[in-house]
Amino acid sequence: MKVNIGKFFKKADRRINIQIDKYDTWNLDHTLALIIYPALIQLKQDKHGVPGCFAEVGGDHTGIQDSFVFYKETHDESFDAACKQWDEVLDKMIWAFQQLTLDDYTAKYSHGNPKFDFVKTDKTHLNPITGKIEELMEMVDQNPGQHWIDYDGITEHERRIQEGLDLFSKHYRSLWD
Repeated sequence: MKVNIGKFFKKADRRINIQIDKYDTWNLDHTLALIIYPALIQLKQDKHGVPGCFAEVGGDHTGIQDSFVFYKETHDESFDAACKQWDEVLDKMIWAFQQLTLDDYTAKYSHGNPKFDFVKTDKTHLNPITGKIEELMEMVDQNPGQHWIDYDGITEHERRIQEGLDLFSKHYRSLWD
């Protein structure tokens, strides 16, 4: 994939050149995560405000309400809370996309190295393609108890990734500065 997007402030003359290769779409979720992850980090670092849904705060900080000092105090406190909430949402999105850039984030939930052998059994089955009777093989664990997988950990990890992706979808139109 090659992407070259010109500067935004020259919108009329903005040059956009995007080349998508076949291998880019094989794991498109991973390919896009490689772009979205650093972009979200930069957005969080450079942001100058919060989306409107977070900025619905009490009071009015304009000159109209100058006679009511508590409006400004309430507004500032509410706006600070909104900024903190938006940062938490961005952090969840950033974490989710970071996980999708990793080669194998599930490896930390696997312990030990399984070894399997295939052993013939006394059972047979009819091969539907060849029509012949074939012996069945059984996969036997050579070192049981020496390895395990934390399926609950993987499930929770996947849930957190999905939460970040859901937030990304929900706030997609708010990803601007």
